[in-house]
Amino acid sequence: MEYTEKEKKGIDKVERMNHFFDRTLLPAIGILIILLLASFTFRRFREKFGSDLPSARSTVRQTEPEIFALRRNVLAGYEQHKEQFEAYGYQPVDGYSYDLSLCKAVDSEMSIFQFSDDSLGQLTILNYLPKDRQSPYDSLSMGISSYRLITVTAKRGEDSHSVTFLSYDFTSYQSDNEEEYRALMKLTDSGELASLYEIFETDIRNLAAAFE
Repeated sequence: MEYTEKEKKGIDKVERMNHFFDRTLLPAIGILIILLLASFTFRRFREKFGSDLPSARSTVRQTEPEIFALRRNVLAGYEQHKEQFEAYGYQPVDGYSYDLSLCKAVDSEMSIFQFSDDSLGQLTILNYLPKDRQSPYDSLSMGISSYRLITVTAKRGEDSHSVTFLSYDFTSYQSDNEEEYRALMKLTDSGELASLYEIFETDIRNLAAAFE
């Protein structure tokens, strides 16, 4: 079939437009659709899991207090300083899964345990058994694994309440500990917990000083 000059120009124009659409617009539209889908998916993800998404703030590493490095060094030097440990009141105890298990009776109400293991790390437990019958609890213990993992347990009769704190100033704790936290705070308070933690720091510093 023969076309007029005008028809040929029209066909050329259509072909150029089709070529432009195939080579330029289609890829651009495809990219736009992908971006829209990605944006939609991300928004849905944030709506569902937004509180759990990592943020720049949450990924910043906190600086470990030097007392924990000091505890590692002190317990690592046990074999070389057994006499100092004994003079300070620490004696080996059996029945625990740690390579090193020590206990010191501070007085008739308080005991301090020190544990150390190459794989399990270090753990300090302070046990307080008040003789005062007016005390709101029968026992209060603090297990200090690290400055972001401190477990406090208070017992009264058959009731026991335990909270894992995520900071050594006792301002944050595991989210699923909310009810336990309220129950624990009826038996003790942050001031008493801070005092108990201070005993831990003082004990480690005094033990380190005994090595000098």
